[in-house]
Amino acid sequence: MAIARTTAELSRWSDLAIIRRAIAARMPELDGRAGLSDVAELCRRHGLARPGRDWNDVRDDMLMICCEWDLANDSLDAQSDACLDCLARFLS
Repeated sequence: MAIARTTAELSRWSDLAIIRRAIAARMPELDGRAGLSDVAELCRRHGLARPGRDWNDVRDDMLMICCEWDLANDSLDAQSDACLDCLARFLS
């Protein structure tokens, strides 16, 4: 069992849990590895599932996720805390 040492680690694990639950619910065909294209599809499906949201806010949130995404490390686990925070806030 892992023990978090800092508040930042707890926040990161919480964000990853939110993201992984959304992936499992909307894209069960993924085997746990998600890259930018998978996250983009997840965000698209999430946006379509909530048609009452302000589309300007949705666009801004998606752009922020893409800006924060590190293309050199395309794995979800390798992303920065800021990127995971943006994605988790969008999905929750």
